[in-house]
Amino acid sequence: MPCSPLRWHWPSSSSGLRSGSCAPEETSEMKLRCRIPLANFELDIDADFDARITSFFGPSGAGKTTLLDAIAGLRPIAEGEIHIAGRTLFSSAQKINLPPRQRGIGYVPQEGALFPHLSVRQNILFGAPRHAPARVHSMSAEHVSEVLDIAGLLPRRVATLSGGEAQRVALARAIVSSPRLLLLDEPLAALDVGLKEKILPYLARVRDEFAIPMIYVTHNLAEVMILADWVLLIRDGKLLAQGFPKDVLHSVSALRLLTDEQYENVFPATLIESNRDAGTSRVRLNSGSELIIPYTAVNENTQLQIRVSADDILIATEMPHGISAGNIIKGTIARIECAAGEALLNVAAGVEFLVSLTAAAVLRLGLKEGAEVFLIIKTRSFRVL
Repeated sequence: MPCSPLRWHWPSSSSGLRSGSCAPEETSEMKLRCRIPLANFELDIDADFDARITSFFGPSGAGKTTLLDAIAGLRPIAEGEIHIAGRTLFSSAQKINLPPRQRGIGYVPQEGALFPHLSVRQNILFGAPRHAPARVHSMSAEHVSEVLDIAGLLPRRVATLSGGEAQRVALARAIVSSPRLLLLDEPLAALDVGLKEKILPYLARVRDEFAIPMIYVTHNLAEVMILADWVLLIRDGKLLAQGFPKDVLHSVSALRLLTDEQYENVFPATLIESNRDAGTSRVRLNSGSELIIPYTAVNENTQLQIRVSADDILIATEMPHGISAGNIIKGTIARIECAAGEALLNVAAGVEFLVSLTAAAVLRLGLKEGAEVFLIIKTRSFRVL
């Protein structure tokens, strides 16, 4: 049949990052066992992971924030244990329960939780240790402010900040506290799409600049694909899967049963040239393939991340002619999965594109695994980070 039933491709729960990963010298090496009774279900998580950024991903009400609060020491745990880099934060068996201030954790909540009566500088320095260890010498308020592009905001009052500025200040305050682990609870949830796209590069910069492992809570697929090295898929308090984001989230079930959001293909790319008059730029993917994207005002050879929704990609069984779309990409269908009238196609075209269609479209076009197809993508469908 052209549209095969849903197949699960979950890595085992004991999997971790192996050789070839891009983890920093200091990683979380986290062991997490938590059982917490809640009003509607019991949160029961058993996971081991070691990554620069681990995402807790799932729908609202899945238990993600509760789990984050438990790690921070802000939520009682009925039974379990929490270890970070061999250090025990909580163990019901050993009767260990370090208070939040002794856990070495920085926490950035959704709202930022800044002190309105203090300046930006005073907010950032509020939790700074007097004698920072040598391993965090690069986390001075000045350096962190430069990385997050908020040095010019230091004298200002919190009340004068925009939402995006306030979140960057909250992030700076958490980093300057020299944490062993940074927890971010949907830090972009309250921001509009435009502000989210402005803040994401700063989060990526923090990931690359500072050797602080992070746990990032979100129900936004794009944020997971752009930032995370590892993802825990959580629903109704249960760990459904964990692994590399593309392995875990390339599934109809993960895409549609856990969220109503569109899947985002995210690719690293190098800018080759730009044409301001035409309103376009040309980029090269790591595979060597070239794409036309909206005009981007950066220098040639600049490294970018581009993304396109799986719903914004059309498929043709023959080379199309006389169309306005700027990108026609030849590829081969590697996998087709169907569930609830929807289909998710993995198309190999130098890089792997995920394409979302209706199951009816798959049947109508006679699409099968191994078939040659042409992907059609409008220039303006691409977004640049």
